[in-house]
Amino acid sequence: MPVSKMPALPTPAATVWARLMRAPLPAALAIAGALAACSSDGPVKGVAEVAGLATTPQESKPFVRETRPADPAYIPVGRVFPEEPLCFGETPPPPYVPTGDAARFAPPVSRKATDACKPRANFKNIEAELEAKRLANDAASTQAKALGKALPPPKPAVITPTN
Repeated sequence: MPVSKMPALPTPAATVWARLMRAPLPAALAIAGALAACSSDGPVKGVAEVAGLATTPQESKPFVRETRPADPAYIPVGRVFPEEPLCFGETPPPPYVPTGDAARFAPPVSRKATDACKPRANFKNIEAELEAKRLANDAASTQAKALGKALPPPKPAVITPTN
């Protein structure tokens, strides 16, 4: 039988991948749409969360909630916070006289007794708390050193060969 009279072979069914390769733009749009649906709180995200493919935001810790501003949409950039030095004590501090490069770049410091300042009592309380914590840490380290000297060192692990 001549080749020209032979029946044509059936074409194999196109696979899904072959169909996607013929139309990459519609496939990319479909994938992008599915991923975008996961980002909202719609039904697709619910299914993804159940399947373990999506995450839910955790509850903020209390100290984070307390320090965040009331309006989280606006966060000022380059905000300058007012400086509140310690209030003058019984004796005023000596005048600040910058030297070297600081003399060229440091702004002149001029304070009056009526300027806003942090009370020294608060500073003394904080200093006392830190000193108490330091003493407690020193006592704990001394106790740990004494225990380390009193106890024998641990024996090395015994590993039996497997072969």
